[in-house]
Amino acid sequence: MPWGIFIFISVIVGIALLCFTAIAIVSLIVGKGKKSRGSDAEDARLMQEIHQGMMRMEKRIEALETIVIEHEKTPSKNHE
Repeated sequence: MPWGIFIFISVIVGIALLCFTAIAIVSLIVGKGKKSRGSDAEDARLMQEIHQGMMRMEKRIEALETIVIEHEKTPSKNHE
């Protein structure tokens, strides 16, 4: 009779461990999925910020080119 109780308790503990392991694996997989989705959103936001920064830089360069061209067109005493 004592072996029967030992086997029963061992089976219950084994099933509990299998369930706990399965839940842990599923939560890790779901957690990684959320992190990757979050990092995708973060990557998209960073790309948009970089794009906006590049557009502002392009406008500044065009403004500087305009200033330089206009400065070269006007005769000044320093350029002679």
